[in-house]
Amino acid sequence: MKLSYFELSAIDRAKLQQIVAKGRDWQARHRAQTLLYFKDGLSAKAIVALQDLNIDTVYDRRKNWLSKGFAALYDRHRSGAPPKLNAIHLEQITIWAEKEALTAPAIVARLKEECNVNVSVGTVTNALIALGFVWKRTRLWLKKNEMKSGFDKHS
Repeated sequence: MKLSYFELSAIDRAKLQQIVAKGRDWQARHRAQTLLYFKDGLSAKAIVALQDLNIDTVYDRRKNWLSKGFAALYDRHRSGAPPKLNAIHLEQITIWAEKEALTAPAIVARLKEECNVNVSVGTVTNALIALGFVWKRTRLWLKKNEMKSGFDKHS
C-alpha cells in the first residue's frame, strides 16, 4: 500500500520529540516514536521491524494521527463498573481492621450484617490493600525460637 506524504510541522515534531523523551505514558511515547519514524521517511515495514508491531497497528497509528492529532497518542477514558464500596464502607472497614484482626471473609460477613452490602472476599481484600493494610501468615516462628533458646532435641 502506497501512502501519501506524511505532513508534520516543526512545532508538532518538537512536541512529539518531547513526548518521546519525557512523556509519562509509555504508550504515548511509543505512538509518538512511530509518527517520528514516518516523518523520517521510514516505510511501515521498517517501523514494524524497529518497534516489533503488527503492520495494521502502524497504519492505524498513522491514520489516527491524521484524523485526531495529539489526541490519538493517548488512550481515551474507559468506563468501568462503579465501585462496590463507597467511602463510608471503606472507613468502616478501616475501623474494624484497626480494632481487631479480622479475616477478609469476616469483614464480608460484617458488611452484609451491618451495612447490607454484598461484596466478594476479593473486593474486600483489594480494599484492604488499597487502604495500606498488610497481613502475613504466622508460621510457628515463635515456637521455633523458644525451642532454640531453651531445650534442643539434637544437642
